[in-house]
Amino acid sequence: MKTLLYSLIILIFFSCKHDFEKPSWNTDISTPIAYSQLSILKIANDSSIRFDTLGDQRLSFVYLKELINFKADSLIFIDPISTTKNVKLDSINFSNTKVTHSVNMGQLAASIPLGTLLFLDGGQAVIPAYANLLNDTFPIDANAYFETMTFSEGYIDLSIYNGLPTDLSNLVLELRNKDDINTIISMNVPLLSSGQTEIASESLAGKTLFGDLEVEILNADIVGTSPNAVDIDYQDALKAEIIIRDIKVQEGIAIFPTQEIFNEDTVVSFNIGDVKLNKVLVDEGGVEVIGVSTIQDTLKVEYKIPGTTLNGQPFEFYFELPPAPIGGSISVTKFFDFSNYEIDMTGKYYDTINTIYTESRGWIDSSGVITNISLSDSVFNTITIKEIKPKIAWGYLGSDTLKESHSIDFSTFSNISGEIDLTQIDVSLLTQNFIGASANVFIQNFNSQNNQQNINLQSTILETPLYIPAAQENSTYSTLAPTPSSNSLEFNEDNSNIDQIIESKPQTLNLDVDIILNPDGNQNNGFLFKEYGINSDLKIKIPLSLSAKNISFKDTANLTLNVDNINDGNFTILAQNSYPLEAQLILTLLDENDKVLEILSSQQIIQASTLNADGRTLGFQSSELLFPFYNISESLNQSRKIAFEAILNTPDHPQHVSLYSDYVIDLKLIANFNYTIQ
Repeated sequence: MKTLLYSLIILIFFSCKHDFEKPSWNTDISTPIAYSQLSILKIANDSSIRFDTLGDQRLSFVYLKELINFKADSLIFIDPISTTKNVKLDSINFSNTKVTHSVNMGQLAASIPLGTLLFLDGGQAVIPAYANLLNDTFPIDANAYFETMTFSEGYIDLSIYNGLPTDLSNLVLELRNKDDINTIISMNVPLLSSGQTEIASESLAGKTLFGDLEVEILNADIVGTSPNAVDIDYQDALKAEIIIRDIKVQEGIAIFPTQEIFNEDTVVSFNIGDVKLNKVLVDEGGVEVIGVSTIQDTLKVEYKIPGTTLNGQPFEFYFELPPAPIGGSISVTKFFDFSNYEIDMTGKYYDTINTIYTESRGWIDSSGVITNISLSDSVFNTITIKEIKPKIAWGYLGSDTLKESHSIDFSTFSNISGEIDLTQIDVSLLTQNFIGASANVFIQNFNSQNNQQNINLQSTILETPLYIPAAQENSTYSTLAPTPSSNSLEFNEDNSNIDQIIESKPQTLNLDVDIILNPDGNQNNGFLFKEYGINSDLKIKIPLSLSAKNISFKDTANLTLNVDNINDGNFTILAQNSYPLEAQLILTLLDENDKVLEILSSQQIIQASTLNADGRTLGFQSSELLFPFYNISESLNQSRKIAFEAILNTPDHPQHVSLYSDYVIDLKLIANFNYTIQ
């Protein structure tokens, strides 16, 4: 194995050139190296275009600037609102408690000497009279229901049923708490015939019962059946029954019974000025619940807003308050999100506005565990509907006066050089209304400002408001974007001094407007969308004539390439064009002193974007251009800049073509070349 390894090493060593040349190989690389954006607003000092009047009006420049962008989400504020419930256990609904104890005939026979022989089970016998035969204390066990209870109201019934085959006389009974000398109820019955029942009742108000009770029979005489024989059945019995009924417990240690603690309907009305909403689609907001309980059993709470739905399902939530510690309380805070829920604001019977109808219920499912109970226990809960921000709202939107002030940077347009024939300039303020309420727009101030002067717009047009009708909803309660209404103010040399303002080349335009909603007061079925409101665009349209056949856009980007031994390659331009014009693109490599090193051209052109029916382009048109090159390593290494020049041909469209100020050509330069690594 070692011999083979040594042989390979020797072979490789002596195969190398004797001058130990460095190895070399070719490789390819492709990477983005520069970006540019060309537009008509970047040709201020380009001599290839002048702004002047074109007789046939085939080409014009349109400058757009947004002046007002009022969002409707600032119109309606639905402040947080809370409802609080503090429910004390002024009553605990215990069911009646019944406990029985029996002394049967078999037990009596066993207590009489030779009784089981004299009174055979299933036989007949004459029962003689016995004085004070029953003298016993027997327990009444109510611990399955309570350990102790103090009552504010209620009754206890002690009933004795004589199921023995003989009458009883001089029957004396007492009911008391076990090992207590105080009697709760006494019974004295001179005669209790066979088959009859005797009942004694006593108020429990202010009394305390324990789970361990006892009944003492102080005396019971057997009358006997002589001379008649009777059937002997050892199951016949004297039965004592205790019924605790109609009680209100002050406090105690007992099993908390299953019961409803509260069940309430609540109407929550929002104060939102003169706005009258009947429906809201929620963008943000929710319900916060804080529950506090001193009850030593689990309290279950259910909260519903029937008129608030998501995908047709009503809003509801459920939570539990665990048992409180003895002498303390338990607190739980929950938040439930309202986002994307639709809220019906017309109340329970759909006959009001700005109102939410709620249902809440709290109850205890008995745990079967003995616990402390007191009427001083309570349940406290606060339900807060957090600030609701509508995504969409429907109803009467009020008649507010909205004040908007804006200062707009106008320097880009002002830097455009060339001659302007002011008699041909059209300036319009186009306002669109996406709100389901009409509006009056008052221009309180419109002035231009530069370093030398301020000029106020003067026109009789400003003396009256610009009325804009309400937008149109696509369908009732639709979430589709509304169809806006629009109106415009048109300014020219004849009706204003707009020519002076534009001629002054202002750096900024200042605008103060008042917008009055619902000036006609009849938009009860209005609507607003959070993302839409009222916006105005300043539109300046200038006809163009060309001093040359083509319009040239230029831009320069920094470029540094330090790659030697380039064999060949190309540049790829990925272009996105929103102009309705085709463009030829020329690339120029420049050194640090702007000396031209190489000029590259392509066989492909930048394709024009397509026009819509309104004369605006539909968007960006994509193009890919190749710029091949050979043996230019030295120029590439000396390059510090690259100039992009797009030459737009005069359009050959049948209709009038406008160049809008927001049109651009985005360029991405990718280098693809093969070079030798040594």
